[in-house]
Amino acid sequence: MTDYTELSELPVSVQQVKNCAFSSWYHNFQGHTPKAEIIKPLPEGFIRYLEEDGIRLPNDSNFHQSSYYQDIQKSEENEYSYWEEQESEEENEREKSSRERPDANVTSMFPELHEKLKITFQQMGPLTPKLTWSSPKDATWILANNSSKCHEINDVYLLLKASNHITHDLDRAFDVCFDRTSLAESAEKFGHELILRKWFDINPALEFRVFVNDAKVIGVSQRDLNFYDYLLPLADNFKDLIDEFVDEQANSKFPDSSYVCDVYIPRPFDKVWLIDFNPFCRKTDSLMFSWNELLTQSPSTPEDDYELRLVTENNVARFAGKEHSENQVPQDVADAVTNPDAIKELASKWSELLKMQQAEDSSDDDE
Repeated sequence: MTDYTELSELPVSVQQVKNCAFSSWYHNFQGHTPKAEIIKPLPEGFIRYLEEDGIRLPNDSNFHQSSYYQDIQKSEENEYSYWEEQESEEENEREKSSRERPDANVTSMFPELHEKLKITFQQMGPLTPKLTWSSPKDATWILANNSSKCHEINDVYLLLKASNHITHDLDRAFDVCFDRTSLAESAEKFGHELILRKWFDINPALEFRVFVNDAKVIGVSQRDLNFYDYLLPLADNFKDLIDEFVDEQANSKFPDSSYVCDVYIPRPFDKVWLIDFNPFCRKTDSLMFSWNELLTQSPSTPEDDYELRLVTENNVARFAGKEHSENQVPQDVADAVTNPDAIKELASKWSELLKMQQAEDSSDDDE
């Protein structure tokens, strides 16, 4: 007879989600978390800018002068016969675009914030952005350096605008809360915040997700799901450091007894750096565990041990895969992966396009 385990409920409140907002915990953990600038509240114009379709960038940035984004210029090495024709077409398109969108300077929607960003870049240098709860890690493909390292303002705007994680923060952050109706009934509107962290290089192998239930660590997962052979001999040291951090810092300073935190333990492996807090609920990615597994193996006494789960063998397919690659395909293709009807519709459209292309090719051959 097959044994079944009933899925445990993990209710989460609006307040618990708010407690994980960056500004709610950052000041209590200074000295244990990287330096950051918090801009709060954000102007309504900036929120509207993030929510609108398409990506429009300010004109006053040095973005277009950056070597990352320079257009190819005609030279003796890349001379083509159609350069002049193409330049003429591009000029017509630019003129048409300027007529259709006369107010290209989008910062008129949030001028003070834009100036604040300029000052912050001057003071901090390269940085990485975050909105209230989430970092736009799913959009790093849009920058030439393929990371969230921003060298100037338009890098920030690009990341935020291209990220599904940021859209989630704006539209669906409280969806799983059992008391979310109280937020809608409240006269006080929730205010989002923009966090600008000074950039520093992180070794992804040394990031861990820590699951804490009723003030006890019940599991720790490697965050980057690739194999690193040097991690296993360090596992006991990592657990000692995490236990010390949770007991002496997190449990005493974070308002909830159950939470998920992301930590970083760089060389020489003698200090834990706090990166983020997440609600203790199924919405938070459990990585190498399942949520039911975490809840059914919860330590009943302080003496009970927990598992620090590491990737123990090399997975070539996983290593070759690119994280968040699902965000780099058209939305209809991504949706079709989990929706049979969408797959049929996509296949039908693709078939029609192929027929049209074949008809055009036949017409060209006849001519």
